[in-house]
Amino acid sequence: MATTFHLFPFLPWELRARIWELTVEPRTVEVHTITYGSEEDSETQAEDGEPHRRLVSTTPVPATLHTCREARNLGLYQKEFSEFEDVPEGREKRYVWLNLDIDMIDIGQEELKRYRPIAKSIKRLKYRARTFEYDDVSWLHMFESLAEAHIDCFNEEGLNDWYWAFAPFQLRCDHRNILLIESENGRTITAQELEEEYDRREQEALEEFADADPVPVSEMLAGLDIASMLPKLMSFAEIARNMEDND
Repeated sequence: MATTFHLFPFLPWELRARIWELTVEPRTVEVHTITYGSEEDSETQAEDGEPHRRLVSTTPVPATLHTCREARNLGLYQKEFSEFEDVPEGREKRYVWLNLDIDMIDIGQEELKRYRPIAKSIKRLKYRARTFEYDDVSWLHMFESLAEAHIDCFNEEGLNDWYWAFAPFQLRCDHRNILLIESENGRTITAQELEEEYDRREQEALEEFADADPVPVSEMLAGLDIASMLPKLMSFAEIARNMEDND
């Protein structure tokens, strides 16, 4: 069976352009940061002796861009993230070919704050929060254009931590488009569904409490470890203050 359409160059321009557009599909683009020339990096010293930041992607360049100049000139993908690069003077900055409207940017387990230089341009984000940090919620506010987020919480404990983090704060991203993943058991749930689940549990608990016999306050507080709860409460208060300062 023939796999080459020799008459393609003779098709009307509008039809060729439409065909090229149909080759564009959503991708998950993996990126990570490296710092070279630092004290921790003895193998690759920068020419000026100062540490520099670079962005690396292991995802191949879209096949469409390898096809011909016509496809490249349509602007289906753009050179993005060069502003992240902090390189010695005279050295060329790297970039990643992206369609930010549909491509998911996967930063792995790196800290969100490392991506501050390019946060505003990222619309779809994926990362693995194996160790939950309350600061992650405040750093998510840097991603002002965020329309979709996939967050690997690892297990149910991490999922619960993220619920308590989302509850007090209004993120720019619609909670219906925040997918929380328990990679340990394969469960997925949106932030909104998780909130609704907790609302149901709270309502059931209130109904059960209303039907129960009165219990003295001293007995209710007896089983609580107030000292262990204080650090979390203080972290929430600090995040809230930082958000107010940023706004």
